[in-house]
Amino acid sequence: MPDPLFLYSTNTWLAYMIAQIYYREEHHVWCSPYFNSFSIPSSEQTVPPSSTPGKVYKILYEEVFSGEQHSDKIKRNKAGIRRGANFQEKVGLITEKQKLEIYAIVAKAQIIDFIPIIYIIPFSLVTNMIIEVPINERSHPLSRECRIEALPRSCFDIINIHGGNKDL
Repeated sequence: MPDPLFLYSTNTWLAYMIAQIYYREEHHVWCSPYFNSFSIPSSEQTVPPSSTPGKVYKILYEEVFSGEQHSDKIKRNKAGIRRGANFQEKVGLITEKQKLEIYAIVAKAQIIDFIPIIYIIPFSLVTNMIIEVPINERSHPLSRECRIEALPRSCFDIINIHGGNKDL
C-alpha cells in the first residue's frame, strides 16, 4: 500500500494545551491515514469507528456539547492525560510538581475543555517518527494505525471545526 499524503488524529483541546505548555510542544498521537469511512475504499474498510479520527471527533463533540456527565471518551482522555504525566515525569521531562499541576488541571477541567480538535499531519514530515501499532493493539487486525510519541507542533496543523470558546 502506498504512503498516504496525510495522517489524521483527533485529540482534545485540554490534551493539546497540556502538551503545548508542559511537554515542549510535543504531542503523543494515535493516527490513521483515513479521516473517516468515506476516505476508505469500501473493499478496504477495516478501520473500526474507535480508530477513525472523524468518528472519534463526532462522538466526542456530541458528548461535550450535550454536557454528557458520564462520557466514556472524556473519562478515558483524563486517564490518558494522567498516564502521560506519569510517563513524562518518569523520563525526566517534567518535575513531580508539574505532574501534580497536570493532575489538578484535569481534576478541575470543565466538559468544554475536552472539545475535540483534528490534527492534520503531512506524512512526509513524520516518516521517521511513525511507530506502527502492533496487531494485538489495533482495533482491527487489518486496520492501518500508527502512533507518534513526540510529534512537534511544527509538523501538524489543527482544525477546530466547531470552535466553541476554544478558538485556536
